[in-house]
Amino acid sequence: MTVQLFPHDHLDHLIREAARRDPRITHALAYGSFTQGAADRFSDLEYFLYLPDPARLDVLAWVGGVLRDSPFRIRHFFVNDFGTPNFVLDGLLRLEIHAETPGRLADLAGWPAAHADPTRMSVKDTDGRLAGALRRLGTRAQPDPAAEVQGILDRLLGWLVFGANVLARGERIRAHELLAWVRGGLLRLVRLADGQTGHWVNPSRLAEWELGGAALERYARTTGPLDRLEIHYAEAWAWTAELAAALGLHVPPGLAHDLSRGLRR
Repeated sequence: MTVQLFPHDHLDHLIREAARRDPRITHALAYGSFTQGAADRFSDLEYFLYLPDPARLDVLAWVGGVLRDSPFRIRHFFVNDFGTPNFVLDGLLRLEIHAETPGRLADLAGWPAAHADPTRMSVKDTDGRLAGALRRLGTRAQPDPAAEVQGILDRLLGWLVFGANVLARGERIRAHELLAWVRGGLLRLVRLADGQTGHWVNPSRLAEWELGGAALERYARTTGPLDRLEIHYAEAWAWTAELAAALGLHVPPGLAHDLSRGLRR
């Protein structure tokens, strides 16, 4: 059997056909960038399989059976931090398979609606419940960045304070870790300021292509080695204050004073 130039298509076909043939599986769906038309050769493939007794489905054996007569080989298997079976196949292609009861179809109501494509997501639906859940997901209102941005700024300020105190204590590695939360908030603010909110839920996605050079340069100033953390935090606070002003957001004056005094460039 010949693997297509884009192996994800072949693997996706194998998984979908196996789920449809398996009488234990009542519903199945695919999700992620592959169903959004945004996948490339570095993307993962991700699925949910729904069956009355998920504990009786040996996911490792099931995937092994799916791939038995295919060109794909399992190079590594592990259960991730969230309890989900993951596979690494040839060429570092990652596959993620969730196994849940049909009652968990209700969880789809809380999924992000952005980029959801019910037609591509649906794999198997024996009673119409999946179709209904995906239809409701597809008609949900999209995120409203302007309505969320003050809350995002408020949390960003909290992360800045947390990180600044940890840094002052001398926990540089922990302070470095907390900067990731700060940068996540900054990416959302600058996306709104630049009118690039298409990847609002995951603001780092395709940021190199969607944000301007000035924004990327400012972002770079908030990253770097442990011995420059004071500079990174000062740059992060300065950029936060500028974006807040540009977006007409509220920063408590007393907090702004304390941050400016504590986080100097």
